[in-house]
Amino acid sequence: MNLDIFTLMAMSSLAVVLCGISFILNTSFTRNDSTGRIWSLGFISGIIVAAGYGVEAAVPDAWWGLLVGNAAYIAAVGALWSGARLHNGRSPRLWIVAVVALVVVVATALQAADAGTWAGAPVLWLGLTALSALGAIELQRGRLRRNINGRALSIVLWVVAVFMLARTIAFLVSGPEGRPFSTYFNSGIAAVVTMALIISAAIAVSVLRVERGADSAVGDLSDGIFSRAGVLSAESFVQTAEDHLERAEAARGGIALIGADVDRLPEVNIAFGRGAGDEAISTFAQTLRMTVPVMAAIGHPSAGRFFVLASVASETEALALAERIQIALVDTPLPDRQKIRLTASLGIATSFDHGYALTALTAAVVSSVEQVKSAGGNHIVVGTSD
Repeated sequence: MNLDIFTLMAMSSLAVVLCGISFILNTSFTRNDSTGRIWSLGFISGIIVAAGYGVEAAVPDAWWGLLVGNAAYIAAVGALWSGARLHNGRSPRLWIVAVVALVVVVATALQAADAGTWAGAPVLWLGLTALSALGAIELQRGRLRRNINGRALSIVLWVVAVFMLARTIAFLVSGPEGRPFSTYFNSGIAAVVTMALIISAAIAVSVLRVERGADSAVGDLSDGIFSRAGVLSAESFVQTAEDHLERAEAARGGIALIGADVDRLPEVNIAFGRGAGDEAISTFAQTLRMTVPVMAAIGHPSAGRFFVLASVASETEALALAERIQIALVDTPLPDRQKIRLTASLGIATSFDHGYALTALTAAVVSSVEQVKSAGGNHIVVGTSD
C-alpha cells in the first residue's frame, strides 16, 4: 500500500493532536510543575501547527495559517529544549525561542506573496535545526545525561537537526521541484520525521515527568520559611546565605558551601514506595541538623538535594565537615526500615577558591555533586577554581 503525501501529513497531524492532548491532560491531572507546563506548551504548539497548516492547505489565500504554523513549530521544538534545561535545574531561556519564532514569522510574512507554501521555509528549517541541536545537547547534560529516556530523545533530536539542515541545503540548491528535494526531503518524508519526533517526545517526557515525581517525594514544598523536611526552603536559604556571605566578606572570614544529594532516591521510591522516599529525605535533613555546626544554614532547594553554608577556617575544615556528614548518614538508618542506610554525593566549594558570590559557589558545588553522582555516588569532591 502506497501512502500519498497528504495522507502522511494527515497521519502526522493526528499523531501530534493525540499525543499532545494525552500529555496535556496528564499534566493537568497529575503533578503540574514548571517543567511539565513548558513541555505542555510545546504540545499545545504542536496542535496549533497541525491546525495552522491544515487551514493553509484547505482554505485558499489563508497565508496566515502558514504564519501561525511556522511560529508554533518553532515554539514546539523550542519548548522541548527549554523544558530540558529546566529539568536540569537551569534557566529555560524561553526568550531565545521567542526571538527565533519572531524571525521566522517575519521571514514568512515577507515571502508569503511570492513563495506560497514555501514562504519562510529555509529560515524555519534552520531555526528547527538550531533548537533541535540545542535540545539534543541539553538532554546529554546534567541529570538527563544518566537517563535512558533523555538519551533516546536526544538521538531523535539529532536526527531531526540533521534532517532539517539537509532539507535546507537541498531546497536552496535545487529548489522545491528539484530531484534531491522532491525525492528525499518532500513533505511526506518530513511528516514521517515529525511523527517520529512527536511520538518519541511524548513517551520520553512523560516518563521523565513520572521519574521526576518519584524523585521529589517531599520535594521543595515549604511551610513558611522552612521546607517540609524541616530545614530552610530554597528561597529562604538564598536570602540567609547571601546575608551570611556579605557579612563574611566584610569580616574576611572563610565560608564553605556543601552540597549533598541523596544517592539513588528514585530507586528507593520505586522499591519501597513514596513513603520511604519521604522518610529518606526527612531523615537526611534531621541528620544534617544534628551534625553540622549550630549556626550553619541548611537549605533544601529540591527533593533529595541539600545545601549547608558554614563558617570554616580552611578547606581542610570544610572537608572534615563533609566527611562528618557522610559518616553520620551511614550511621543513621531509616527509623522504620533498619536495613536501609543512606549515602550521599557531596560537593564542596569555599570562599578561598570561589569568592563570596552565592551563584559562583552554587555552580561549583552542583558541578562537584554531579561529578560524584556520575561516578557512582557516596563520595566527596572539592570544587577548585579554574
